[in-house]
Amino acid sequence: MATIAESRNGFAIVVTLVIAMLLMLMPMPESARYFRPEWVVMTLIYWAMALPQRVSIGIGWLSGLLMDAMMGGTLGVMAFSYALAVYLIARFHLQLRQYPLWQQALTIFTVVALVHSVAMLMARPEMHWILWMPVVSSTLMWPIMYAVLRKIRRTFRVS
Repeated sequence: MATIAESRNGFAIVVTLVIAMLLMLMPMPESARYFRPEWVVMTLIYWAMALPQRVSIGIGWLSGLLMDAMMGGTLGVMAFSYALAVYLIARFHLQLRQYPLWQQALTIFTVVALVHSVAMLMARPEMHWILWMPVVSSTLMWPIMYAVLRKIRRTFRVS
């Protein structure tokens, strides 16, 4: 079985995931850090929806494990959350691809909220409304993210 980077232009998938991880690590002003979209989750969702045979639960888990290590969080929390997100998207990818972008954005809202709530419940038991802003910003960024990743997929003929 071919790995993600070995088969047809899988390198583009890896590069987009690395860029998403770097965007999550990029320093932001204190007032804006709660508005950072969940770049890695959105990237995983796109690739799991477009190419579920290439981006599987294992890729989600590995990406989450790397994010846990890079962000200094509890090891395994993001890994579980990302694997769950990829599972849900891969399970319903045929239906999701048929939805218009605004309905996909609502699905993104639900999946990112689930990922975010799992991470928040395990990391921080206190809840505040500002902690949910990444879910909203991810939902609003989805049409742009979708267009950019689709352009990358078509340009590099990722299949």
